[in-house]
Amino acid sequence: MQKRKLGTTGIEVSPVGFGCWAIGGPFWLDGLPDGWGEVDDRESIRAIGRALELGINFFDTSDAYGAGHSEEIIGQALKGRRHETVIATKFGFPHDAQTRQVYARYDLSPEYIRQACEASLRRLATDYIDLYQIHVGHMPVEQLDSVIESLERLKEQGLIRAYGWSTADTDRAEAFAERSSGAAIQHDLNVLSDNKEMIELCERRGLSSINNTPLAMGLLSGKFNRESTLPSDDVRGSKHEWVIYFKDGKPCAEYLDALHSVKEILTSGQRSLVQGALGWIWGRSGCTIPIPGLKTVKQVEEAAQAMSFGPLAPEQMKEIEGILRRR
Repeated sequence: MQKRKLGTTGIEVSPVGFGCWAIGGPFWLDGLPDGWGEVDDRESIRAIGRALELGINFFDTSDAYGAGHSEEIIGQALKGRRHETVIATKFGFPHDAQTRQVYARYDLSPEYIRQACEASLRRLATDYIDLYQIHVGHMPVEQLDSVIESLERLKEQGLIRAYGWSTADTDRAEAFAERSSGAAIQHDLNVLSDNKEMIELCERRGLSSINNTPLAMGLLSGKFNRESTLPSDDVRGSKHEWVIYFKDGKPCAEYLDALHSVKEILTSGQRSLVQGALGWIWGRSGCTIPIPGLKTVKQVEEAAQAMSFGPLAPEQMKEIEGILRRR
């Protein structure tokens, strides 16, 4: 597969990115677990290096992931190789690196945005960020102009190359597209949870669609069944309302059943389930860039190999849509 561009910026990224939420390790959001459990930093660094070897050059993180730890690991892993990579990070939620607490309140004042950007640059050990994203998905539209102005200023000063918004709200995304020179919208998308309005908006507005939850928080790895239970320190075992694929640490039966109904198509042509899920996203639109959460060399190798299979065929896409619509 050929590289994809971030919006109209000309910045080229691999068709699949490296989602860096999990490598931040344990942290808490408003007192609830928001990480993916314990992580081996040495393995994370090896995984990032392997990703570069296999052609994955796009790394997406946030200053909130691990309360800054994810950014620090990326900075260590990319030492001497920064020029080979495209780094995306996010801002908006204050946090305490010592206690690994991220606060539910947000701050999008011009002063805070500048401060957050400079802190991310230090942790990432770089002098510029390729894609700087608003992390507050529910930010009131009334604040948008002020935030865009701050981002444009950072862009003029060379601290960032482009900017975007991580939001699930299409009305907010539309307002962002109308008022800014933004390059991307990050939103949820996977074969079990399509997002037709957001995809249409990105296509119409010339924005990249950066896709979080491309594996439905791991459900599309095929590792889980009705008896599976995740520990309480895993975000999927938390009480966050927005965690829809798992409840109380157990996979939701409706999503397991939906997966079972399309698994044969996704794994056709010797694809793994993960590779089929990524192929569905590429088949969904030419503007999509899935960012599966990766922690290990093995996971990186599986995701990278998906690029050699490419998107699902149009007839496979239609067959999956028909099956899931009938459910």
